[in-house]
Amino acid sequence: MKVLLLLLAFVSAYNALPAFDELSQEGEGKTWVVLCASANTWMNYGIQSDVYHSYQLVRSHGIPDDNIIVMHYDDIATDKQNPTPGVVINEPNGTNVYEGVPKHYTGKDVTPQNFLGVLKGDDKLAKLGKKVVNSGPNDRIFVYLMDHGAEGVVMFMDTFLHAEDLNNALKEMHTNKRYSQLVFYLEACESGSMFDKLLPTDINVYAVTATKPKELGWFYYCDTKLSTCLGTYFAAMWFDDWRANDPNVEKFQQEYEFFDKHQNFTMYNQSYSQHAQQYGDLSLSKLTLAQFLGGKKSPEMTRTSNINRENIQFVSKREVAVYMLQKKIEETQDITTKLGYVKELEALLNGRLYMDNVLYEYVNSIQHLMPNIATNAILHTKQELNNRHCYRRLADSFIEHCFTLNENPYVLSKLHIFVNICEQMRDSSDADIAVNRLIQYCHQNIDRNIATNIQ
Repeated sequence: MKVLLLLLAFVSAYNALPAFDELSQEGEGKTWVVLCASANTWMNYGIQSDVYHSYQLVRSHGIPDDNIIVMHYDDIATDKQNPTPGVVINEPNGTNVYEGVPKHYTGKDVTPQNFLGVLKGDDKLAKLGKKVVNSGPNDRIFVYLMDHGAEGVVMFMDTFLHAEDLNNALKEMHTNKRYSQLVFYLEACESGSMFDKLLPTDINVYAVTATKPKELGWFYYCDTKLSTCLGTYFAAMWFDDWRANDPNVEKFQQEYEFFDKHQNFTMYNQSYSQHAQQYGDLSLSKLTLAQFLGGKKSPEMTRTSNINRENIQFVSKREVAVYMLQKKIEETQDITTKLGYVKELEALLNGRLYMDNVLYEYVNSIQHLMPNIATNAILHTKQELNNRHCYRRLADSFIEHCFTLNENPYVLSKLHIFVNICEQMRDSSDADIAVNRLIQYCHQNIDRNIATNIQ
């Protein structure tokens, strides 16, 4: 009888304990995925469609919706130029990657402040009913951010996410034990500048960027009939590697080597390139994709790589508008329609020339602050960014007082001028003069009828 009672007590105590799987999962923590496309408009179709595709892949590989946060403007599925309303594809003849995509943050809620707040688990956002990464010291986090970019910035429609803010947020998360390991994929022109010499190697963050610090990125699957590009080159490489390999076996280092292997491509018998970069704690690259993106096998894993298909059109991310108009002019037979496209292209190029002239006159007006360098060198060279405080003030003032960023994305190709100016400033008072002069010059000289839609 005593033996029976002891046996019953043992069974009762055993059943009260959590299962072994539960203990393992608790010790290993959760996996969180944050996906953000901070661009809008039909011209940037490929940016949002890449994020939609990445959502479908992480879901199919077993990451639960509760652990995924998606930020996207959400305008291309219903855009009047969309021939199939409600459908978004990421490659020619592709499936609808928009179906089922959550709308955690859309429209004007897609901001740098909210993006960083999501990562840090911001209490104010959570109290407003917004979804944030509610992570702890045992959790892993994967982040995919994409948009247009320039030296030390990623574009968020009318504003910038600055490199120092992003890296400070990651360091804060590490200090507050918000993760055990974090992997960050960042896709934008000059995206390497967001981590280069900024991301520490000792905070358990591994970052991969689509380009070098001073290199442009490329759109992929560009379609003149749709007047946009369906995706981007970096994402196409990423998805092809992801789908072709078992995520339980494929390591991030192997994926990076895949990027490196496909850094060169040919179009119209000319060679081009885009070089992915690694930053932070490179030891994390030895981890498998499954540890951050899910290990469940999906039907897409049977697909083979299609990166080297010869009929694919690449376009520099900053030249889509020009490229599309040039192709329409070439392909259109109707003279009246062709002339309409010619006028559109002339207006676009004249707008660029107008911004160029504004910057030329401005630089001339502060030349006395930079006696050791010519105006032409300020306008056309690219120096290394060190004076970040000065640069931030000039860049932010330019999009606030001179050319609205979302309406005039050509701004991104001119930010190197402010880097060059700041690297010549002898002290903070010179920087103050340069910033105040920029604001004054723009208020006095810019024609608002011209300073719009400069792409």
